Formats: sequence, structure tokens, C-alpha cells
Amino acid sequence: MDKKIGLWPLLCFSLLASAQQKDSLWKNDAFTVQPATNGVAGIWKTGDRYPTNYVRKGRVFGDVVVHASDTSQQLVHTRWELKGQKLLWTISLRNPGAHPVTIEDLALPLPYNSGGGENPTEIFEQRVVKHHFISGNNSFIFWERPTGVGPYLLMLPTQGTSLEYFATGTGENRGAFQVFIHSAHAVTTKTGSWRQPNTKLILKAGEQKQYHFVFRWANNYQELRDIIVDEGGIDVRVTPGMTVPNDLDATLALRTRRKIGSISAEFPAATTISAERQLHPGTRLYKIHFSRLGENRLTIDYGEGERTYLEFFVTEPLETLYKKRAAFIVDHQQHKDRTKWYDGLFSIYDMKHHVLRGPDNPDYFDTSRLSYVLTCDDPALDKAPFVAAKNLYYPNPHEIDGLEYYIRHYVWGGLQRTDKETPYPYGVYGTPNWKVNRDTALRKRNANDRNKDKMHVWRSYDYPHIVMLYYHLYQIAKRYPGMTHYLDAKGYLERAKETAKAFFLYPYEILPWYETYKWGCYNELLLVPLMRDLEKEGFAKDAAFLRSEWEKKVKYFIYDDPYPFRSEYAIDATAFESTEALAKYALLHTLQPDSNLWFDKNLKRWYSHPHIDKADAKNFMDRQMAANIALRGSIEPAYYYLGSDYRGRSDNFTLTYMTQMGGWSILDYGLHFAADPAEYLRLGYAAYLAPFALMNTGTAASGYGFWYPGKDNDGASGWAFESQQHTNTWIQKVQDRGPWYYDGEVDLGYGGATRSAATILTKDPVFGWTALGGTLSMQDHRMAVIPRDGLRTRFFYRNGADGFDLELDRDGFAKDKPILIATPDGGISFAIENRSGDTHITTITLTKHESSNPPAKGEPSNALKKGGSAKNVEVTVKPGAPTNVRLD
Repeated sequence: MDKKIGLWPLLCFSLLASAQQKDSLWKNDAFTVQPATNGVAGIWKTGDRYPTNYVRKGRVFGDVVVHASDTSQQLVHTRWELKGQKLLWTISLRNPGAHPVTIEDLALPLPYNSGGGENPTEIFEQRVVKHHFISGNNSFIFWERPTGVGPYLLMLPTQGTSLEYFATGTGENRGAFQVFIHSAHAVTTKTGSWRQPNTKLILKAGEQKQYHFVFRWANNYQELRDIIVDEGGIDVRVTPGMTVPNDLDATLALRTRRKIGSISAEFPAATTISAERQLHPGTRLYKIHFSRLGENRLTIDYGEGERTYLEFFVTEPLETLYKKRAAFIVDHQQHKDRTKWYDGLFSIYDMKHHVLRGPDNPDYFDTSRLSYVLTCDDPALDKAPFVAAKNLYYPNPHEIDGLEYYIRHYVWGGLQRTDKETPYPYGVYGTPNWKVNRDTALRKRNANDRNKDKMHVWRSYDYPHIVMLYYHLYQIAKRYPGMTHYLDAKGYLERAKETAKAFFLYPYEILPWYETYKWGCYNELLLVPLMRDLEKEGFAKDAAFLRSEWEKKVKYFIYDDPYPFRSEYAIDATAFESTEALAKYALLHTLQPDSNLWFDKNLKRWYSHPHIDKADAKNFMDRQMAANIALRGSIEPAYYYLGSDYRGRSDNFTLTYMTQMGGWSILDYGLHFAADPAEYLRLGYAAYLAPFALMNTGTAASGYGFWYPGKDNDGASGWAFESQQHTNTWIQKVQDRGPWYYDGEVDLGYGGATRSAATILTKDPVFGWTALGGTLSMQDHRMAVIPRDGLRTRFFYRNGADGFDLELDRDGFAKDKPILIATPDGGISFAIENRSGDTHITTITLTKHESSNPPAKGEPSNALKKGGSAKNVEVTVKPGAPTNVRLD
């Protein structure tokens, strides 16, 4: 009877250039390699600007883990070879016995040099983050520094070798990222689904099988793509993303030197695949339309029996998702019980158990470490601001009433100190919740609170959420008089500005180490339009104060920290919405030199900036964009990777709220600052779409949700996506592959998505004329674009340096009606739908870009630098039929 073991040690190792000692370095002009007994202990780029070892200290690349039916034979032999610009790794399996041996698992632990600690130089110059796409023969893995500064180390299976599975290692390989050549046993040891075939290998007596991998360096993402093609793979691009609403098509661009045999759909009756004309030799375009909601896989057969898989996720239309999510939060996630201290709270919904969690039904969130999740901090404070943002575009009196109930009963005088409470009026209480923080006795009993002697209104991150809520309610009250009842526009503006001022004052005063100025905070970019509206409304002094504090932060990020891309974690995608906003502000405004601008109580030093130059802002903008993309799926064609944020650690969860917040940054950069915008527009739009795969919605026929079916879950959402078959999440919940069943912080992302939502018509160098977030056709020699971006209030046209921006301050482009663009005269025709049911004025802002002076790389477009040829047009919109508009 065959005996199986969990691990089979590496049995033989061979390294070429045997004249060298094992402790010596192999070196050529591409690689510097440190050999070890069973692999390589170090891989450096020869002559690298920052000498970074891509292998974790004390570990090796080269271990092989085997689960086999015969443990008595030596089966594995590995060989490393440094050959020119390539580092080659060959794994040989040989059965020396007289009977067949079954190899059920063949796994490769890859303990890369992941980052941590407190030292920014170590984090950003000596550590790397991992990217991977495990998908048959077209699999790849690459590592880069979290700054995005090259080179990138790319690992590819060569022809005839395939990867099919990955998991976090256990035992001796605990925490290491492992990829599998065969995984028939591993997949049976866990619950959860897996989307690719899991194979095993039967070696007959005396039979041998080899697997080959190549390591190569790339300086940028285009070189990564080129190497994949050069090594016989397929470079995959897709637009508008791999999470696709069912009222939009996806277009694939496959660049390869191999023959594409077929592209087959998982659900052929619900999928249409049509070949498009080729714009470039070697690149084939395919238009795909999916009708079935949920996961949809395409299988590509190519070359000589090779295969890869593309995983898409199909949602309902984006407009449906925005409306369902907001309605679900108000109808299913608000506690209304006047006898409870948390009356009005929007809390965490549990899709798995179909229940709203709260202080009296906490699941396991009553532990001291995680009690904040239910009542405060980002997981609970994100929901009301998103609902408010949605109601700017689709006003719903019932939802607005829910927001005002929340403010009246939970926020004002509870979560937030009132204007009459001293000290610290308008202060926002932090963890574990406002009830504990307001009760001195409870606070003093909290052994985990090392700052129990201080009033807990110092957590910087909390304030912008409340500012966003008040500011959007101010805008709602201005646009839709009579829809707010608790406060009017003036009252909400007052709350927004005073909370914003407290954001800068209290955290710095109470706990200097919790720096408002040094960390990017979610939603703080709304301070910029808030300052503009304060000036318009006659609050010049308040606007000036906020501007002075905001500019302190702008200068700090540009001048005072070479790597301001971290926060509570060493490597995190937290700040990239803020970094773009800070850089953009510096490029569009004149910052004044200063001395002794502000005093760092920790470092005991003054910050001064005697020389201010917009070139420094441009440089910072480019650096923060490179870092943003480094912590994001950029070339990995799977719906849970492309555009998604990465945590920069060994975690394999993706699609968090940072995906859409930082995704706005990439879109903004592509629209207004990039000399070659195509890659940024594609990636930014994929980031906008990707996390909608977390939302659990559907029709009756689809069970009202792909992930956790049931009508009572229609509109719920997951917190993040787990891409492994099965694991424990960082909140210590057992989770199968798919969205976490709590929603947590996800509504930060959906709120951020409202800032990205737009339809973009662009001439793409790979895809030709493309409408991101819309459908494109020709109508009477005019391009006709039907917006389907979810909000239908913004439209961007880009053709090289030519273009225009079109934005409505309320209402929306009429549903299923085209925006018509006539070229070369530039006439634009469209219809506006009335979303409030009354007669009112809608202001249309049209900003034209000039082609006579295209921007240099990283600089703003002419429209942003000079105001362009922007004009505002006021249109009277009446109830009933859409209002037709033509602009010349």
C-alpha cells in the first residue's frame, strides 16, 4: 500500500560553474547570485542603484515540496544555471524504482524578501513586493520594490511547464508563498473552490520528467510584457477591466508569437466571443459579451498544447449596484432602537449568517483588539459618507432620512462632541467606541489603552469620514432644497468646516506621534472643494485656516519625507488617494516659501521650506504614481488582481477599499497629467470596476447574489477578496476563496468610486477608439457614446493632446441616450434627465484642451495649467422628457 507524506525534502542540488565555492557569488552583468546547498540564497541585479536581495534573509529559492506515493526513493534533482541575461532553474523528477510513483503535489516555496519594520530606507530600498498570475502555461511571478523603481525580477515557466495552484506555506515553509506544478492532493485538504484543474503526475519505472523556469530582469512594465512574449507566452490586455457589468462589453488584446488555437467560454450559451480587426501585427483583438452574472472563465488554447485561463466577474449594471448598495445600508445595516446607546449606528453586516452585527450581537468582534469594527473607525464610519455621496447623484428621501437619523442619534453628542462641549468641541471619538471613551470609569479599566489619561479624539483617520458626510449633505441641501430636515445647507457646512478644523488641531495637540500631517488619510482630498465652497459662502477666514494647514501637509509630502507612502503598516496602499491630491494641489496652486512653518514635537525640530518649485511637485507626483502602481495589480489579468491594491505583505487578499480610492489617483493622472495616458486610463478604470465584484447582488434567476445568495443579501458586500482556496483572514475568520462575508471598510472604496465614475472616450494605441464605461458606435458620421459608468455625470474625450471634459453639476446624461461627438468641428450633443422631479437649473462645465502645446511628461494639461477654455452653461431642466443640449 502506498504511503503518503506531507513533505518530501529536496534530495539533490546541482549548480553550474562548479569551480566556484558554495559561499562565493556568481556574477555577470545581469545577475549576482549567492548559491546555497539547496538553492540560491540571494538574487541581486548587478549594478543596481539599490542593492536589494530579492530572497528573504536566511531562506532560499530552490526548495521543492513533494507529496508522493513512494517515500523510499530519491525523486528530485534540481539544477541552477546562470546563462547570460537569464537565470535558469531546472527541476527533474525521476523514478529509479521498479514500480510507478504518483506525484500528487509538487510545490515551490518562494520566500521573497517582503518588507516590514519602521525604517523607511529598509522598507522602500531593500525589500520587495510580489505580483503573481497563476494560470497554466502563461503563469508568471515578479517582484519589485514598493517604490516601483526598477528593476523587476520576473520568473516564468518555459514551454511545457505550467503552474496551477498557490497557497501560503505551512510547517517549515510557514508564511512563504508557494506555487504548485501539481496540486491534486493540496486541493483536497481544504474547503473552498478552485477555478483551475488540479493535476497529478504518474512516473513509470525509470521514467523522468523535467520542469523549467527562467528568471529575467525588466526595467518597467512594458519590458515585463515583452519578456513574457519573448519566452513564448501571451501578453494580455483588457478593457474596460475584468470586472464587467453586463451592459458593457470587454475587449481582449492578446499579443503573442504563438498560434492562438481557440478561446472557449465557461458558459458558451451566455457568452459571445467575436474576433475584431487587428490594429498591430501579432496582437489579436476579441470582443466579449457576458450575460451570466458572477464568475466567468475563458480558456485560451495556444502553441503546442498549452493553455491559460482568464477569470472575469460579471455584475449587474453599475447604476443598479450604486442604488442597491445604498438602499441595503439604510434598510439592513442601521440600528434603530432608542433604548440603545448605539441607536442610529450603521454597523457591519454578516452575509454568511444573514444578520446585522452590533454591540449586542458581535460575533467575535467583542474582543478588545477588534471591538472597534462594529461601532467606529473605518469599518463603521465609511457607510454613511458613501450613502451621502450616492445621494448627490440619485437623491432618495428615505436614504437621506436615514443619514439624518444617524447624525441626530448616533453622531452628534455621541460619536462626536458637540459645539457646546469643551474642551475639543467637534472632536470625534476613536476606538474602541464613543461609549467607552465618554465613560471615564470604562476608559480607565481598558488595560490596552496606553493613552487612557487623554481624551480619545486624536485619531486623525476618523475625522475626514465625518467631514465627507457633512459636506455631501451640505451639497445635497443646496441641490435639493427640502430633502434635508435635521439641518439646512448652512448648518451642514458649519459642521463640515468645524470638523475639518478639528482634524488639524486635536490629533496633533493631544498625541504628536499620531500625525495628521505625515500620513495620508482616507477622504481628506475633499478638503480642497470644501475650501472653495467656504470661500463662496463667505467663510474666508475658515477657508484660509484650512488652506494653511493643508499646505503644510502638501509641503511635508513633497519635501520632508522621501517615502510618505506608509501609515499603520510598513507597506500599505492607504495613502495613494491623498498623495495624488496633494501633488495635484501643488501643481495647480502657488505655494509660498516659509521658515519655521510647524514644529515636530517628536523630533523637536521646525519644518522650513525656503525654496518652492513646481518641478519638485511634478517629481513627487511621478514618484507617488510609481509607488501606487507597485502596490497594485498592473499586468495580472484576473478580476481579483487587475487594478487591485496589494498589501505588500505575504497576504493574498485583494480588492480592498484602497483599490478604488487609489484607482482614482491613476485615472486622474491619466486624464490630466500623463503625456502617454493610455496605460493609466486602462489601469485606473480597471481599478474603478474591480471591487464591484465584492458586491452581492443579482436577479431572482441568479439567486440575488453570486457569493451569498438570498434576497435578504441583495446589496450586501464583502470586505476584501481572498484569492487562496482557503485561509484565515487577518481578522482571524476562516474564509474560503471569495469575498469576506463582512463588509467592513469596503464602503470607503465605493465612496471613492463616486469620484472616479465617468465615461471616457479615448483613442487607445492598442484598442483604437474605446469608450471606457460606455458603448461606442457611429451615428451619421458622428461618434455616439452611451454612458454606463454608474453615475452618468462626467464625460471625458481624449485624442492625443486634444480633448475636452464635460461635467454636469446635478442630474445626469439621459439613460441609454447617446452623447454625440462631431469631429473635426467638435460639436457635442446630448440629453439631460431630471433626477429630482422639479424645474431647476443644471450647470454644464465644458473644458477644452488645446493641442498646440502638449504637456511634458508628468505636467498638467493646458486645461489644468491655464484654466483651458472652460465655460459654464446653465440649462433649465423641467420634469418629464429629457432636455436636449448642443454645445459647440
